[in-house]
Amino acid sequence: MVAGFLSSFCSLPFDNAKTKLQKMKKGPDGTFPYKNIFDTMGKTIKNEGFTHLWVGYPTFYLRIAPHVCITLILQDFITDHIKTYRSRN
Repeated sequence: MVAGFLSSFCSLPFDNAKTKLQKMKKGPDGTFPYKNIFDTMGKTIKNEGFTHLWVGYPTFYLRIAPHVCITLILQDFITDHIKTYRSRN
């Protein structure tokens, strides 16, 4: 679950910025509010504050942590089986 915590913590700012990019609409002057993912993060920090990069963290953690746990367990399981298979041959 610690790996899920760290994975969620590191990836959520990028996921939030990606979502803002996907949902952006042109302003009254016909331009988009964001240029790229880093511009989105910078404007979020400037307009809403640094902590807003992690808005929705509990929900994101509950979605990502089980995925990370299952992935790491399966990776260990498959790696052990491959090592056992290779040692026999």
